[in-house]
Amino acid sequence: ANIIPPGHPREELPAYKWKLMLLATALLSAISGYDVLNVSNTQVAIYEAFGQIEVLPWVSLAYSLVNAACIPLFRELTRIFELKMLYIIAVVLVMVSAALIGAAPSIKVVIVGRAMLGTGGALSYQLILTYNVVFALPLELALVQAMVGACFAVGLLTGPLIGGAFTENAHTTWRWAFYIVVVMGAVALVINIAAYPRYRIPNSKSMAVAQLREIDWLGCVLHMATLALLGFACIGGGTTWPWGSGSSIAIYVVFGLVFVAYVVQQTFSLGTTPERRILPITVLTTRPVVLLVTICSICAAMSYGVTLYYTPLYFAFTRGETPVSAAVRLLPFIGPFIIMIFIAAGLLPIVRYYMVFFVSGSLLLVIGSGLWQLVLPDTSESPILGFEAIIGLGCGLIWSLGMPIASVLLPTEMHFDAAMLYNLSQLGGVAVVLAIAGAVYQKVGRQLIQHAAERAGETLTDHECLELLTGIKSDLFDRTRDNPAPGPAIVEALTTVVVRLFWIVFAAGLLSLICSALMKFEAVGF
Repeated sequence: ANIIPPGHPREELPAYKWKLMLLATALLSAISGYDVLNVSNTQVAIYEAFGQIEVLPWVSLAYSLVNAACIPLFRELTRIFELKMLYIIAVVLVMVSAALIGAAPSIKVVIVGRAMLGTGGALSYQLILTYNVVFALPLELALVQAMVGACFAVGLLTGPLIGGAFTENAHTTWRWAFYIVVVMGAVALVINIAAYPRYRIPNSKSMAVAQLREIDWLGCVLHMATLALLGFACIGGGTTWPWGSGSSIAIYVVFGLVFVAYVVQQTFSLGTTPERRILPITVLTTRPVVLLVTICSICAAMSYGVTLYYTPLYFAFTRGETPVSAAVRLLPFIGPFIIMIFIAAGLLPIVRYYMVFFVSGSLLLVIGSGLWQLVLPDTSESPILGFEAIIGLGCGLIWSLGMPIASVLLPTEMHFDAAMLYNLSQLGGVAVVLAIAGAVYQKVGRQLIQHAAERAGETLTDHECLELLTGIKSDLFDRTRDNPAPGPAIVEALTTVVVRLFWIVFAAGLLSLICSALMKFEAVGF
C-alpha cells in the first residue's frame, strides 16, 4: 500500500473511504460519458413522439455545449465553496434533470433538461478532477485519471447501447434511457454522503461574497456566449434558416465578433486581473509544454467525438443495422482505447519521456483517419473495425496524460487550474467537434443526397434530407428501391459524408503531431 505522507489530506481518511470515493468517481465518470451519447439512439424516438426536426440536433448538442460553457465558472466555485456540498448539489441536479427529460411533455422540455443535465455533469466532473488532485498521491494520479477516462469511455459506449435497448423495448421506451440516470445518481449520492470528507481549498480570503466579486464575470459571460453562438450557428444554419440566408450569415458574424471579444478580453485581462481570468492562461505560459499537451488533449477529444458519433451511422446506412447493433461496432474502438489508457498511465512513471506517448498517439490518429478515406459502401467490416482500433489506440495514448504531466511540471498552486484546463480540453473538444461536424454533416450530406436522388429521378425536400441524415425512416427508400436495401446512390451519398468527416480526425491528428514534435525530449519525475 502507498504510504500517506504527514499532512496529506488523506492522512486521517480511512482506507475504505478512499476506495468508496474511487467507486463513486468511477460511477459518476460513467454517468458523464453515458449522458453525452445516450441520445444518439433515442433521438429518433423523441422526434417520433414530438416532431420538430429543426430543433432535434439540440437534443444531442445542448448537453455538450452547456457542459463546456460552465466548466470555467465551476472551477471558480470550487475555490470558494466546500467541495462536498458542491458535489451533492451536482449529483442532485443530474438526477432532477434526468427525471425531467424522462417525464418531458415536449421536445423543448427535453432540450431544457439536457442543458440542465450538462450543467450538473460539468460540476460533477470538475469535482471529480478536483478531488483527485487533492486526495490522490502523485504516483497514483495517473492511474486514477486513467480509471476516470476508462469509465467515461464505458459510459460513452453504453449510452447508445442502453439507450437503444430501452427505446426498442415497448414497455420501457426512450424515457427509461434517462430515468436510469436517476437510479445511478442515487447510488453515487449515498456514497458521497457516507464516504466523502468535507474539504475546502485553502484560500486567504474567508468571505465567500468577496471571492464571488473577484470572479471574471465578463470573461465567464463571453465564454458561455461563444459556445452558445457556435451551437446556434452550426445548428441553425440550414435548419432554422436556409444556408446563405441573411439570418444564417448574421449568426456567424455575431459568433465571430463575440469570439474575438473573448480572445481580446482574456489576452489583456479586461475587467479582471491576469491571475483571475476565467481561463487560466498563466498556467499555459508558465510552462509552454502544458499548452502543447492541452492542444493534444483537445485533438484527441475531437477525434474521439467524431469516431464515436458517426461510425455507427456508417453501419446503419450501409448494413441496415439497428441502432443497438450499430453501436456494438464501436467495441473495436472502445476496447483498445481503454486498454491503451491504462498502459499509458502505467508506463508514464516508468518511461517518463512523455513526448513519446504524444508522438505515437498522434501518428496513430493520422494513420487511422487516413485509412478511413478508403472506405466505400461495400467495404468489408473487418478493415473498418481495424481503422477504428487504430484511432482508439491513438486517443488512448493521449487521453489521460494531460493532468499527471501538468501536476509534475507546474507549481502546486496551479494544479487545480490545470485540472480545469484538462476538463475543458476533453469535454470542450467533444462539444466543439460535435457542433462543427454536425454542421458539415448536414450541409454536405444534404447536397450529396439531393444530387443522388436527382440521378435516381427523385426530388427531395430539405425536410426529407434531414430525416435521412438523422436516421429516421423515410418513404424515399420505398419509392426508389426494388429490394430491402436502400438505393445505392443514396447509400453512397450517406457513406461519402460520413467518411469525409474523418478528415476532421486527420486534421486533429496532424495538429497533435505538430505539437508533439515541438515538445522537449525530457523526462518528468514522479
